[in-house]
This record gives sequence, structure tokens and C-alpha cells, in this order.
Amino acid sequence: MASEPNSLLPRSGIGLDGPHLVIAPPGNPAIALDARLLDRIELINRSGRGAYVMGTMAAGGVVAGALSLIPGGPFVAAGMAYLAHERFSEGRRRSSSRDLSLVLGTLEVALHVADGPDAAKRIADTLSQYSRSAPITRPEVYQDAKQRMRDQVAGNAERGDREAGLGLRVGDETVTVSGDFLQVGAVRFRIPEVREYALRGGNLPLPGGRLLQAALGLLVVAADERARKGEDLKVLGDRIAAYEEWTGRNAIR
Repeated sequence: MASEPNSLLPRSGIGLDGPHLVIAPPGNPAIALDARLLDRIELINRSGRGAYVMGTMAAGGVVAGALSLIPGGPFVAAGMAYLAHERFSEGRRRSSSRDLSLVLGTLEVALHVADGPDAAKRIADTLSQYSRSAPITRPEVYQDAKQRMRDQVAGNAERGDREAGLGLRVGDETVTVSGDFLQVGAVRFRIPEVREYALRGGNLPLPGGRLLQAALGLLVVAADERARKGEDLKVLGDRIAAYEEWTGRNAIR
């Protein structure tokens, strides 16, 4: 990448570098995913509603148990009090927990941000503007889109890599699709094997003890399949045209 990534979040090791999502787990080279590969980037709010409902029910059981005249009532109340405490704590934890959803077509990859909801929201807000479904609202995103259009019109994006400059990297190695294989540098994995790893939530083993989340590799596979359909220029052109129309109207006012 051309520039140094912004400071990594201390707990999750996640950061930003322009349009790139940077993931740098301890002992592993930085993984950089270009947000322009994605259709959408969203926040997943893990609702704590169910836990709060259970907590309320348990709290009611505390009162009932304490007032009951049947033997063992106080013990029931104590047990329900613990359950109420645990469920309310879980509800608070879920409400403050955020994951990122990286969406490409029908494929959705969840990425946990351990540093809290504010950090996850900052990442989503910044990167979502580069995704393929987002309207262009910033000059730098517009300039980036125009450059991508020029690259493609000039024929600089061949094979499934028609989205020039996009992709996934592990350290200095590019992740690409070559025939029926996903290739990480010089290492190749059969695509069905990558899918199997991803379904198990596993990682692709790389030389030197390095790892790559298999689901991230599937994003490259999905992007390659999408690019071969020839839909990228139209989507990119529509976003550029909408931005130019919007800025033109504002300039006249």
C-alpha cells in the first residue's frame, strides 16, 4: 500500500489506510482488504432485547420466590436473582458489541471489532463510502472512482481483475483467483477447499505460520465471479454520474 495505515485499534488490531481495511493480528503480516471490492459495509447490532426480557422475567421470579410460603422459596429467589443479574449483564454487553458485515453479492463476512461500538462505527462510516452501493459524497472518493474508470477503459484491468487496483493482500502478497484456485502469493488453494474452510470459520494456513481468514479469501472469489459478468463499468459509471449531477446542481445555486 502506498501509505502507512492509521493507528491500529489496540484490542482488535484493525485500522484504515485510505480505502483499505487493515487487519493486523499479532504474529501475522497485515491483511489489507480494499473496500471498493465490496457491495456494502454495515454495522451488525447484536440486540440485547432477548437477554433483557429474560432478565425481567427472572427478576419477577425473585419477587415471587421471596414472597412464596412454599419451602425453598428463598433459594428459588436467590437463583432467580443470579439469573436476572447475568441476563441484564449479557443485555448490556450485547448492546455495546458491534460487528462489521462485509457484503459482496450473497456473501456476507462478519468481522468482530473488540474495541467497542464507537470504533466499529468509525470504520464502517469511513469505508462504506468506498463500497459499490454507496453514493459518492466526497471528492477523494470521486477522484478514485474516475481513475478506476480510466484504468478499465484503457484496458488495464484484464481477467477477473477488471476492478483495477482492488483486492486483498497478505503482507506483500496479493490474493488472486487463478482458474479453480485461490492464490496467495505462490501458495494455491482449491476454491472448494477455501469454501469448506470458510464454512467451518477456519483460516487458510500459509508458510511461516501465517494465516488468512478463509471467508476473506471467498470475497476475492466472489469479486472475480462478479467481474466476469461485466457489470462493474455500469455500476461505477452510475455512481460517477450521480455525483457529477449532484455537484453540478449545488454549483449552480
